Amino acid sequence: MTSGTTLVRMLGKADVCARLDISQRTLENMCRAGEFPPPVRLGKCVYWSEKAVLAWHTALFSAQEAWAAN
Repeated sequence: MTSGTTLVRMLGKADVCARLDISQRTLENMCRAGEFPPPVRLGKCVYWSEKAVLAWHTALFSAQEAWAAN
């Protein structure tokens, strides 16, 4: 890779579910409802970039992490 392109780690459905501690059905429902980034289909499998999953996690928990006691 001489063009300076960096490959992003791809996560399969089982990987994403394990990281989030949710079922595959829950992940599918979240994607269908637009609550989670849509997957990229390659053949019969679906994948998410690790970067997209981390961005979703950051956005979801940003208010909680910014909270400070008065």
